Amino acid sequence: MSSVSQYPVSLDQPLGAGTPGVGRDAGGGCLDTSNPLHGAVETLLGRIKNWSFRSDHLLHLSVPVPRTNPFRWLQAAPAGERSLWQNREGDESIAGIGIAAALSAREAAAYPALLRRIRDILGGQATAFIGGFSFDGQAGKDDWEGFPAARFVLPAVELRRQGGQCRLGVNLLADSRRDFMTRKTRLIAALCRLRQTPADGLPRASVRITRRVDHMDFDTCSRHIGNILNHIAQGPIRKVVLARRVDLQLNESPPAFLTLERWHRSNPGSFCFAIENGERLFMGCSPERLFSRSGRHVFTESLAGTVRRGGTAQEDAALERVLLQDPKLIHEHELVTRYVREQIAPWITQIEGPAQAQAGVFKLDRIQHRYLPIHATLREDVRDEQLLAALHPTPAVCGFPRGEARDLISRQETAHRGWYSGVIGRICPQRSEFAVAIRSTLLHRNQALCYSGVGIVEGSDPAAEWNELEAKIESFLAVLES
Repeated sequence: MSSVSQYPVSLDQPLGAGTPGVGRDAGGGCLDTSNPLHGAVETLLGRIKNWSFRSDHLLHLSVPVPRTNPFRWLQAAPAGERSLWQNREGDESIAGIGIAAALSAREAAAYPALLRRIRDILGGQATAFIGGFSFDGQAGKDDWEGFPAARFVLPAVELRRQGGQCRLGVNLLADSRRDFMTRKTRLIAALCRLRQTPADGLPRASVRITRRVDHMDFDTCSRHIGNILNHIAQGPIRKVVLARRVDLQLNESPPAFLTLERWHRSNPGSFCFAIENGERLFMGCSPERLFSRSGRHVFTESLAGTVRRGGTAQEDAALERVLLQDPKLIHEHELVTRYVREQIAPWITQIEGPAQAQAGVFKLDRIQHRYLPIHATLREDVRDEQLLAALHPTPAVCGFPRGEARDLISRQETAHRGWYSGVIGRICPQRSEFAVAIRSTLLHRNQALCYSGVGIVEGSDPAAEWNELEAKIESFLAVLES
């Protein structure tokens, strides 16, 4: 049965304060040596004390603040209900502490109702929900407990940067006068705590990997690839994405948001995200946009085909030529481009984008991909739920045709993907943006579950695909112990 549920505000724990530091933050803002949010907190306190109850009506307020590092702000906050979204261009971020509202769905059939509820709650307010969807439209289990088929949260306290301005905001939603007074009191107490800078500063962990468990070795990977190639030879499957999981046992729990900040600095052109539920935190730096919508304008892309980066400029350029000229990689990218264009065709009035022969290259720290941007104008009344159903999961994380590839994945893979290769992003009625949740990890205490995937098409070589699987998690391994 489909379900959409709203969770209550949860602000019982002290919230983190603005964090002192030196130098420049990840977004280019200067960091103050004192608490830069003190004045803004005082302003918010003075105004929300006068708020009055309005049933099921979102109360939102924000004020300008100096540029503040969102990663360090979140690291200083108590764990359990933190969230982060930063776009690929780096000119927008939303960091959240606590929960004003949380919506979840147990299965994909409930997605439209969940998205409608988000629009109803927000109306025209200048804030957004942060959350995501699982890969297969099913609720998480075992290690993915607490991550249902979909979950979106509206932060109780948010640090938001858009363009050149940073704002500190609060959200409050209640369905009864008594509930309103309880939540208002908790929000005031949380803001009072937010004025206080932690005495001990940020943690200085010395994280080491003490044990590594690979859920798939090279021989098993080769057998899976051989089986997939047999299915491709028989048709109608033309591509299947094979995912692999690696479990890392650490000597201590890592400082999640400081680790994420380092990860993002090594992949500055990526979306950056984190969603925390209790002791589990899903985070990553994804290079791939699912779609971005502003009004009726939607931007999407095809990103597929992978080679590693070179050790020198000359080697890197040579590998780029391989990426652009190799028939197997061109074919893999063509499948994704054709899929995206066909899937959004029923929902648009026009489409623009360069031809396949004009594909560009998207470079990351360890690998590089073929890339094509796609811009379309939506038909009237087309919503995010139609685009989500049309595009997710993409051939870049699933395969082509989608249904047959997904069925084969469910039979081949033994490790549950959860939200890996799902969708992560921010949403409000006016605009939304979602990334494909790859280059990601699930943290639970002192354990990190890492995932990587490769697209198998006709001509795939097991050794090359295995090297690609390794390359895609090397970036995280490098920052984890740095």
